[in-house]
Amino acid sequence: MGERSLLPVKIFFFCIIILLSIVFFTGCMTNTVKSNTSDIIQTSKTPQSITTQSPVYTAISAGGGHNLALRQDGTVLAWGDVSHKEIIEVPENLKDIVSISAGDQYSLAMKRDGTIFFWGRPDPSDQIPTLTNVSKTVDITALSSGCGHVLALKKDGTVITRGTNRVGALDPPANLTNVIAISAGCYHSLALKADGTVVGWGAQEGRYVAYGQAYVPSNLTDVIAISAGLQHSLALKKDGTIVAWGGNENGQTDVPTTLTDVIAISAGARHNLALKKDGTVIAWGQNNFNQSHVPEGLRDVKAISAGGASSLALKKDGTIVAWGAVGNP
Repeated sequence: MGERSLLPVKIFFFCIIILLSIVFFTGCMTNTVKSNTSDIIQTSKTPQSITTQSPVYTAISAGGGHNLALRQDGTVLAWGDVSHKEIIEVPENLKDIVSISAGDQYSLAMKRDGTIFFWGRPDPSDQIPTLTNVSKTVDITALSSGCGHVLALKKDGTVITRGTNRVGALDPPANLTNVIAISAGCYHSLALKADGTVVGWGAQEGRYVAYGQAYVPSNLTDVIAISAGLQHSLALKKDGTIVAWGGNENGQTDVPTTLTDVIAISAGARHNLALKKDGTVIAWGQNNFNQSHVPEGLRDVKAISAGGASSLALKKDGTIVAWGAVGNP
């Protein structure tokens, strides 16, 4: 055959090679941005930032080394620390959930009927799982998980505590009533009362007391939200400003001086998140895993959650943006 008769064959094989190269290259690119679940996409610009693709989420909770997200259909997504699978393996047939709370190495979820589910590594005293029994007879409206203890807010404004009583974290003041919000730190607890004042307890012994995270500033009033971290505490005031106290080794209590118009707060282990009225997020404190490095262009946020070294933001469209040591979902 002559050179001219071979030309169409050469062109055909050349086109096949180009087509296969495009398919292979596209596949490689896809593998670099997708994680091991269809719910999450890894962003290429910020390797430690992930954004949900589908479905729609309604709540988020960042724990010590894992994260939780509540789907619109009442099911739960958990991801993070894979060294202990029991922490991120959501119980089978868990559905109709309305509230989630991620602790240090465990998780809690509350169903619409008030039933509470526990999974993960229980505290040494094995008391946290007993909340599943309490919830059958008591109206619980909110849960907050700490390192080794849990707070549960009852409908009547009183607080139930369970877990390991590290330095008094389970010992609220006598006759604590009219509570409207709770927050469990690692060694201390906070309660917000209906009159806008804050009550703190725990961290009363040894090296923990030195940080003063449970000692609420005496003149603190007009508070609308609280959040307890590892060794520090945050309070959001009615005027949109934040008051912080406790340990400050990573600048976690150095609230940015220009920070105003805040509508939500979340204290992580050693960093904080603040949600502003315009839907943007401000972070400060420890940044060893980029947990305080808010992804560029993040807007339209309606909820935030700071964990051990991770940060979560729930957007108004029901998607989640996560950054820091978030792990692969």
